[in-house]
Amino acid sequence: MVRRQLHTLGAALLLPALISGCSTIDSVGSTVGGWVGGDEDLFAPAELTDIVSEVDLNVMWSNSVGVGSDDLWVKLNHQISAGVVYAVSVDGAVSAFNIDSGKTLWEHQLEQNGEEQKVMAGVALGKEHLYLGMESGALVALSLSNGQQQWSVSLLSEILSPPAVADGVVVVRTVDGKLIALTEQDGKELWRYEREVPVLTLRGTGSPLIVEDRVYAGLDGGELVSLSLQDGAELWMKEVSSPRGRTEIERMADVDADPVATDDALYLISYQGDLVSLNMDGDLIWKRAMSGLTAPAVVGEYLFLADAEGVVWAFNRQDGSALWKQDGLKHRSLTTPLLAGKSLVVGDAEGYLHWISAEDGSFIGRIKADSDGVSAPSLLYGSSVISYGQSGKLSAIKYR
Repeated sequence: MVRRQLHTLGAALLLPALISGCSTIDSVGSTVGGWVGGDEDLFAPAELTDIVSEVDLNVMWSNSVGVGSDDLWVKLNHQISAGVVYAVSVDGAVSAFNIDSGKTLWEHQLEQNGEEQKVMAGVALGKEHLYLGMESGALVALSLSNGQQQWSVSLLSEILSPPAVADGVVVVRTVDGKLIALTEQDGKELWRYEREVPVLTLRGTGSPLIVEDRVYAGLDGGELVSLSLQDGAELWMKEVSSPRGRTEIERMADVDADPVATDDALYLISYQGDLVSLNMDGDLIWKRAMSGLTAPAVVGEYLFLADAEGVVWAFNRQDGSALWKQDGLKHRSLTTPLLAGKSLVVGDAEGYLHWISAEDGSFIGRIKADSDGVSAPSLLYGSSVISYGQSGKLSAIKYR
């Protein structure tokens, strides 16, 4: 089972892959001290306790999309548009379903020279296309209406996070530190921005964020950069996480979580660093020491977060003060929280979806969505939660 966090310690963590001259680590522990010679029990997933369910949960439909993640670390997120949900598997199987009935609208198999193409990131949606990042470094655009390939552009480096799309522009983050803007229509390059990647990084990148005429992206060195959407010019760059510790591992401060924006502020969390709030010009509003790998969720005056250890938090987004925390899911590799009614929904590496009271953090419901685990953030559609699991199981779960 693929897990972003480290649940069992082993020699595999000491065999990082080499990419673009820099070392990357596929999985990370909640503390550096657990990497070598640590106590495995300290990082075992928390045992689930019995709860009194306060929500009625029913699976309305489920479908299978290819092989899912196939036990690989890939960032495969499903997306919803105009009553259709789109999903992709690592082996290049792409599907579109009617979200009300679960009926298959179309299926497409990505191939090149008669061989399957490995998908590492997706799905991102534009007005007419959906976009997928490939192991080969290609960005592929498919038609939303029938799944047929419209164009493909080689960016010469792996794409490990879905791109951002707005105003006819697709902005892609590659693993070698580049941000590249392309036209939605035909994939023509508009501009590129490049930063040096640290010697040791986590294997992964956050997706860029487009807000009006600006692009925001977290970097591997712990910075947040703001670029002009028009020409890629750097508007500002701020260090949001200072490396700490003596070793390269201890000093890793990657920003692999997606940045999140409201009308007046940006929110970002880094690994082994900080949770920060900045204004749109990059000035710090508040920060607190915290480690995270997935994006926070901002709803009204509240910010909800599952940190790197699997603790779920609620904060006042104006000043960063903690309102409550729930530590009953530690080391279970949680997804970004989703607000569904008055509850938060998080998925875990054993395939459960947990309903948590947004008011006080208590458990109020639970359902098994995929026995291989859930790593994609759940989506809300009316009174249903749409979940996509590691085995490729796509489900619509009604709650009330």
